[in-house]
Amino acid sequence: MKLTQKEAAEYKREKGELEQKRLALKEKVKNHRDMSSEEMGRITDELRSMSERIDEINEHLADAPEPQHRGSLPNFKSGEINSENYRSSAKYRDAFYRSYLNNRVSEADAEIMSFGKRAITDMNGGAVTSGAEYLVPQTTLDRVYSVIVQYGRVYSAITKFGFTGDVTLPIGTTEAPTENEDGTVDLKFSITEVRIQQQAVVATITVKNLLLKNSIPAFEQFLSMEIGKYIGLLLENYVLNGSLSNSMFQGIITAIKSGTSAAKTYSDMDWAQIAAILGAIDSPYGDQGTWVMKRSTFFNRFFSLTDAAGKPLVTINPVQGGPGQSSYLIAGMPVVFTSQMPDTDSVLYGDLSTYIVNESEAFTIESNSSEKFSHDETVWRGKVYSGGKPLFAKVTFTYWTFEE
Repeated sequence: MKLTQKEAAEYKREKGELEQKRLALKEKVKNHRDMSSEEMGRITDELRSMSERIDEINEHLADAPEPQHRGSLPNFKSGEINSENYRSSAKYRDAFYRSYLNNRVSEADAEIMSFGKRAITDMNGGAVTSGAEYLVPQTTLDRVYSVIVQYGRVYSAITKFGFTGDVTLPIGTTEAPTENEDGTVDLKFSITEVRIQQQAVVATITVKNLLLKNSIPAFEQFLSMEIGKYIGLLLENYVLNGSLSNSMFQGIITAIKSGTSAAKTYSDMDWAQIAAILGAIDSPYGDQGTWVMKRSTFFNRFFSLTDAAGKPLVTINPVQGGPGQSSYLIAGMPVVFTSQMPDTDSVLYGDLSTYIVNESEAFTIESNSSEKFSHDETVWRGKVYSGGKPLFAKVTFTYWTFEE
């Protein structure tokens, strides 16, 4: 079955993440030669599992659509634009932005724009309305999400579903096993229903109309960068610090501090303190944990640390794609930087996949030229509908703040 562009992009994203994790594990083995045979066996199993999954993804990608070159029409076998491929065409993209520029769809653009006309604009029984009449061009969508990833790395790492509107998800979890007199053990599982509601996450920018008279591809790139940046930072903040009392997000740190606070403090960061943080989260969550902190915290508190044997605790893995790009590991576990940590030199560690988000797939762009008419400006608004909460935050994460 032929993949859609979105499915292909998701497989490529997963493949890239697996390749980075596989590289990190290989570096871990290389930099820590005194590993126990048990740990070496575990890492070998992980590497084998990752390689098998990458092979599966490669098989799926064999049915991926042909990649498109920037600024050109797709290379479709039929040579024609149709209901399956229109969204990736430059013709649809140009017509989409011309309709905003002229405040109407011209007769010449009516045919191509008809492909993208939304049949449903009400996403949630009247509670959440998408707003935009036409689907956003695929090139714009891809650019916006690439910028969201850049500015919202925590948000990009969590678990996301694409159900329309609000949804209740049954989430399974394990409980303490029962040991029988005959030496057998009964495993116990329970199901928790998690209700995820959505809200509009909005980025608004004001653009001089003179800018719209220039190249549409250039304007698309500018608009995508600005909208993606603001939405990425908003979503990042919601995931870490959101409050269900005033939004549809509950933040991981907010949940940890709620009720009887499980937040902890440290006065000095060293090998023993890192061991305490890693040991605070039990398996399986600690086994697949991620360090989350500000970049300044990492370089001020962690970068120069060594373990009990005097070996560096930080592993640096250069990343292909640009000068100066690297990924970091602390004691073998990956690090994610974010500017949205609320406290000075605070550190979050845990399993980011246990934060559940329901993000609708209907990212929209709207414009309004009447509000800034006297200034010859247009207000542009990008929206994505999303909401989420952490599952068992005090079990799957640990949060530490600096205290002198």
